Amino acid sequence: MATIHQTIETNKSVAEMRHSLDEKVLHRTDVTFLLDEHYWDGNVLHAKGKMGTGTITLEDKKVILDIHLTLFGSAAKGAIEQTLTDQMKKLGR
Repeated sequence: MATIHQTIETNKSVAEMRHSLDEKVLHRTDVTFLLDEHYWDGNVLHAKGKMGTGTITLEDKKVILDIHLTLFGSAAKGAIEQTLTDQMKKLGR
């Protein structure tokens, strides 16, 4: 199985990024395939979906993605990685 591990620099605090994720990302149809089920544990978002499982860790001015893809998700790794990266970068501006 494939994994996605990325660190994305932002211009926002943990609180700002968490608010943005909650309000603008978690319910978008183009990301729910990966974030079907999710919950916060401190500054770590734990996610599970049809394409994989993993975490999104928030630090001041930084987002760390650590996603383990299923076999099905591995086949779409490039598209998943690009979608997540694009969304995090948009929120981090």
